[in-house]
Amino acid sequence: MLTAAQATAPLTQSVSVTLREYAIVMPSKLKPGRTTFVLHNRGVFPHNFTAIYGPVRFASGDVDPGRTKRLTVKLVPGVYVIACTVLNGGHLAQGMITRFTIGTRAHGSATWHYP
Repeated sequence: MLTAAQATAPLTQSVSVTLREYAIVMPSKLKPGRTTFVLHNRGVFPHNFTAIYGPVRFASGDVDPGRTKRLTVKLVPGVYVIACTVLNGGHLAQGMITRFTIGTRAHGSATWHYP
């Protein structure tokens, strides 16, 4: 049985992200709300997870090879572009960039729809 505090606590979705040379592997569609990204560096170099476009901007800081780091943020509707900015964007230039979307909207519409 849930306590009153548990019932009113915001739910947090967990998203597993793999960072490696030179890719970011994660789901392409997420839900809005509190989200914890679990960042696994499976590469041989440090990598990071940086939102460089969208209504909310955030970054993980570097994740050392073989390590895991968590980053919790509140996501709002939109399209997020994620990149590794290590070496002043050198990893990004090697293709370490991806995106994810929260919700959808018709072209030109200001209304977002959720799955």
